[in-house]
Amino acid sequence: AEMLGADKEEVAINRNATEALDTIIHGFPLKKGDEVVLSRYDYPRMMNAWKWREKRDGIILKWVDFDFPENDPKPIIDKYVSLFTSKTRLVHLTHMINWTGQVIPVKEIASEARKKGIKVLVDAAHTFAHLDYRISDWDIDYLGSSLHKWLCAPFGTGLLYVRKEEIKNIPAFFTQDP
Repeated sequence: AEMLGADKEEVAINRNATEALDTIIHGFPLKKGDEVVLSRYDYPRMMNAWKWREKRDGIILKWVDFDFPENDPKPIIDKYVSLFTSKTRLVHLTHMINWTGQVIPVKEIASEARKKGIKVLVDAAHTFAHLDYRISDWDIDYLGSSLHKWLCAPFGTGLLYVRKEEIKNIPAFFTQDP
């Protein structure tokens, strides 16, 4: 939590980034017609999870596409922001695209999303403990990461961050004994 710049109550240890992100993707409250903005460069398991929500719940996925590499962050920011509408409920950002190494300007996109009341989910599987950032500076709602990549933690350890105010809105992904 300290490394992230988060409160310890906002961080849970789980099995990996996929489990962390799936917890949000499958638990985030969306209804038919709500929109989610994401990228065609997001991790395939995450894209498929969103497609499942699209099929199950009738949400609308709005896809950002790029011509990478991109050295100027403005075109990246503009592509995401151009898809934000009054129906957009969440933007899914992959901090570093695993296929290309492109870093997405999370802080700036999150700032624009906040202005419109859009929640922000960050896939930090390839950046936590690798790049220097603190989520307290990003003003995001959710983040998932794997801990084995740059912290050299054992395989099967991941991290889920949920902003304190959002915890009540996300149901547990796994049930527990009563």
